[in-house]
Amino acid sequence: MFQRVFMAVPVMLACLFLAGCFPTDLTGVRADGGQIKAMFYPGGNRLDDLVIVDGRNYFGKGQYQMDDPLADVGFRFKDGMRVQAECSRTGKDIMGAEECTEYTVYRSDFPPIPEGTRFARPEMF
Repeated sequence: MFQRVFMAVPVMLACLFLAGCFPTDLTGVRADGGQIKAMFYPGGNRLDDLVIVDGRNYFGKGQYQMDDPLADVGFRFKDGMRVQAECSRTGKDIMGAEECTEYTVYRSDFPPIPEGTRFARPEMF
């Protein structure tokens, strides 16, 4: 009996740790009208952030300000490439405060996400 309980503990812990790994889905439209689907996984302090585009993994660090809902956002890849986007459309959140509802890429040296690509505000879950 105790052996079964002790064997179940690691499995339960693994499930709890993995339950926090929800991606942020990103849907974008390139300047040529093509659609981009990507996922962002925050890595935290010790791990790099992860962006998955077209089934390929790219590691680096997301660049955003938690306390400014209208600030620019970006991603710096491990190899030095960058994608930066600015708020191009605003709206109101459920509390009536202004927030960004669309971002437009104004700088990119990452070919899968070219300049002019527009992304809707990501939904957290």
